[in-house]
Amino acid sequence: MEENLNFKKETMAFIGAIESFFSTNGVSYHLNFLKNWLNPPQNEFDFSPQKHPAQLLVFYEKLVPLFDYSDLIFNQTEADTAFVKAIAVDECSVERETVLLDYCPKLLSIGEMQNPNLTFFDIFLFFQSDTYKVMYKEWLLAALENNLVLDWDEYIFMFYDNTKKMLEACWLIHERIITRNSFKSIDRYYHMAIFESTSPLAFEPELLDNPFKVIEFFFSLDNLGGHKAYLNNWYKAALAEEYCVSNVADYFFLYNQFTKLLNAGYLITAKNLTYQGAPFKGLPATTDQFINGDSKELCGVNTLAAAHIENPYLFVTTFFIPEKIKQLRLGLLEWLYAAFSTKSSIKLMDKAFLFEQYEAMMMMMEAFFVMISKPTFSESDERDYYAE
Repeated sequence: MEENLNFKKETMAFIGAIESFFSTNGVSYHLNFLKNWLNPPQNEFDFSPQKHPAQLLVFYEKLVPLFDYSDLIFNQTEADTAFVKAIAVDECSVERETVLLDYCPKLLSIGEMQNPNLTFFDIFLFFQSDTYKVMYKEWLLAALENNLVLDWDEYIFMFYDNTKKMLEACWLIHERIITRNSFKSIDRYYHMAIFESTSPLAFEPELLDNPFKVIEFFFSLDNLGGHKAYLNNWYKAALAEEYCVSNVADYFFLYNQFTKLLNAGYLITAKNLTYQGAPFKGLPATTDQFINGDSKELCGVNTLAAAHIENPYLFVTTFFIPEKIKQLRLGLLEWLYAAFSTKSSIKLMDKAFLFEQYEAMMMMMEAFFVMISKPTFSESDERDYYAE
């Protein structure tokens, strides 16, 4: 965890206590441990905490600071607004977490999951941290003596229930602040590595020497406007849970072509290649008038920046880096699955990432279109185009 200097000292102590509590086990384990402590299994084969006093003592010592610090920062001092804002998420993010987190809170309301600070207001509404500490110390001593018999009235149940809610809220804080949404490492980056190493798509030997053939073939299939229309329909189908594409083969073929374009862009960047052929047949040569409004509309180049229209190689050198290519390839794969199914959608994914993915694919097509539409460059032009 990187220290956030915007948080108060008390807040950092609370975050440290949460990190310590979950350093060895997740929330499911701790909730089960708490359950077996306060309601021991009644059989000779149980593994209740009472039979493992060292583990029980460690659990108790890590649990108590959570009451102390949460009561302090949420009820007894001025609110740490930076921290409260950092742990809050919108409803869409909550829906995403319910799918991707290893444990989804079962006792918290939607409002409490969006704003975990509300949970702490609730559990300290009638009791302060000292009351919880006294109660748990009594339960600890009774458990160590193996004579814990709780009369589960409403009073005791409230302590137990509030503790479970606190642990669920602390778990959300742990995932949002300490591990920085660790589920993303499972959801995205893990599958990036797997997909990268198992992709069946590869260039033929001659295409390794001239990746521009991939671009020429792509635009021989359809013009820029046609490809944009397909991309837009694909995006809409992936977003819609109740809708899937009917011409599956066409979109699978298009997915393969986009993947090859990404690979081609990487080779062009890595080898500092420029298109040496004549303007591609059927495409208008690009001149200074290309930036003019009428010509721009005619060619459909309306996403790429003017500087990159004039210099598509400048865009390519900054765009085709390995990490970005991996993200785009994974994004296309998710689009493909979602577009082929009426039971899945990409709408719960991060909205900024979805828009960036769509915009990136549009800019990539436009840059390649401009690139092969331009006349052959001289050596001095090549140096200018690859100059920053």
